[in-house]
Amino acid sequence: MTRRLCACALGAWLLCACDVATVAQVPSNVAQNQCAADSDCPGGSCVDGQCESHEGTLQTVLFAVTPPSGTSASADLQFLKQVDLPTTGGDWDLPLDAVSQVVGEMILDPPRKCITSFGDVGNLLARSGDGSVPGTISLTPSQTALGVFSQSAVAQTTLVDAMKFSFSMNVPPGEYDMYYQPARQSNEDCIVSPQLRRKQMIKPGPKALSFSLPESSSFEFHVDWQLGDGALDGWTADMLDPISGNVISNRAQLALAPKSKTDYVATIYYLPVIGDTSDQAAQELVRLSPPDVVPAPTAPTVLLSRSALGLFDANKGTLSDFTTLPTKVHIHGQVTAAATPKPVAATVTLVATSIIGIQPGVLASFVRTVTAGDDGQFELDVLPGSYRVTAVPSAQLDTETNSSADSKLAEVSEDWSVADSPIDQAGKVIELSNALPINGAAFNASGSTAVVTALVQAVASTASTQVDVLHQALGEAVVVPRAATARVEPGGDFGLIADPGTFDVSVRPLAASGFSWLVIPSVAVGTTGPTSAGANLKSRALPLPVVYRGTVTLPGAGGAPSTTVPGALIRAFVYMSAGLYTSEPAKADAVVQVAETRADTNGVFKLLIPATLNGAVH
Repeated sequence: MTRRLCACALGAWLLCACDVATVAQVPSNVAQNQCAADSDCPGGSCVDGQCESHEGTLQTVLFAVTPPSGTSASADLQFLKQVDLPTTGGDWDLPLDAVSQVVGEMILDPPRKCITSFGDVGNLLARSGDGSVPGTISLTPSQTALGVFSQSAVAQTTLVDAMKFSFSMNVPPGEYDMYYQPARQSNEDCIVSPQLRRKQMIKPGPKALSFSLPESSSFEFHVDWQLGDGALDGWTADMLDPISGNVISNRAQLALAPKSKTDYVATIYYLPVIGDTSDQAAQELVRLSPPDVVPAPTAPTVLLSRSALGLFDANKGTLSDFTTLPTKVHIHGQVTAAATPKPVAATVTLVATSIIGIQPGVLASFVRTVTAGDDGQFELDVLPGSYRVTAVPSAQLDTETNSSADSKLAEVSEDWSVADSPIDQAGKVIELSNALPINGAAFNASGSTAVVTALVQAVASTASTQVDVLHQALGEAVVVPRAATARVEPGGDFGLIADPGTFDVSVRPLAASGFSWLVIPSVAVGTTGPTSAGANLKSRALPLPVVYRGTVTLPGAGGAPSTTVPGALIRAFVYMSAGLYTSEPAKADAVVQVAETRADTNGVFKLLIPATLNGAVH
């Protein structure tokens, strides 16, 4: 038997396609779902020598189907398809919609004569005969917010027949967030702002898109800087969509108003978001940023709502509470292993939770990331204040193939206080402890047979790692807890190690074994309370599978008969709300993968959906 094993980055945003059996044969050391009578299948039936469930509980399923690499228009695209499955299983085909061949333009409406301000595109002057403009457009599936990894389709416009700027791309049908970014503009005589269209439906087949770019709205942003010391020279302001975090304006540089030393002003030109904006009236975020230079200045980023600025005038507002820039301090630190203490190579991230000298009520952010080498040493300039400091070891978590002690260390987060004096501070030490265990045992439905060699994975739960757009815009990166992988041993036991966090744990037997997955969502692995020693999942029985058999197909071109999709990778996810399965996708805050298979050379698949989540505890 040939089996593909791949290294998986264990994050909430990445879905692994590891351990998919490529042929039907199963090695003799792998446990198989076998039965002789219904009595061998608690709560189910013996069908063709394998235990199956009478009826499942996971009805609403999101499928991610990826045709294999090739030359067809569908190759390597990921089709997302929400389905209400028959809970009793049986014959069930998976027809995909025709690939959407999207061709479109971004049109200035009303037309503006200053289109040549875009400068050169290649050797051609950036002008068109139909009012279209150059730029980049990206289409991102809306379901990515739930943790389904799906790469955005991105295309740049090209000048066609010296008349129009057009883009072209192939995407699966579905709901997309569409985002246009204009090409570099050589002056500010004619501002063309980015445009975001949320939750736009792309139907199957050829699709012509013509997006109108209206004249931008303007917001006159003032900063009252009473010090009059020129400290905000070179600072910039822009505007963000509060839901996606996309920039929806130009980036305007602050400048002193005529005959003033204290009134900085920048005019921000923006386009309101289109689609699903009922909760967004005047909630766009204005971002004030220090100069974008190398090395980065030791200064905070300030973020505030347009509605708060424009209380009396929707098109104008003044920030008056930002009055000083804190003085930087230089800190020296080291990362060590708590038990040794041996120096450890790591990535260290400092996120300010408060900054000394910034007025209460002003939302200011300061984030710095630095790498500690093999000696564990690091140093950097920061602003005085309180910080949440996270250190992630450079070595990957591994208990099976890496004998290094660093591969057993967990990431750690702790609170620091950085005083405003002295300006050079040493003695900051971050101690890393060992990663925490996740232990358990996995057996068949009757508890008589260990699911030997099944892969055990722990993936950080999406809901536990989400950061709102406000903090994303301030540069606060998400630190995703890591976990190693393991195999179920001959006695049924398994054990892996993980950083503190909340994980979706799955036991994944080979598809050809006849077992469905055991999926245990929202497992807490912490450092306090009952989870301080890790997580004990106890001995669990894999739920019986609900079996679906069918064919993956794509519509034929021009009304031709449908064609099969040989080798298509099929992943099944269920919707979760607060750690529990929900059949209402609108209420979901995450998805969890529950099954995976691959179609054969004829496009025929057999998919084993677990009848329930969590499995029975012995």
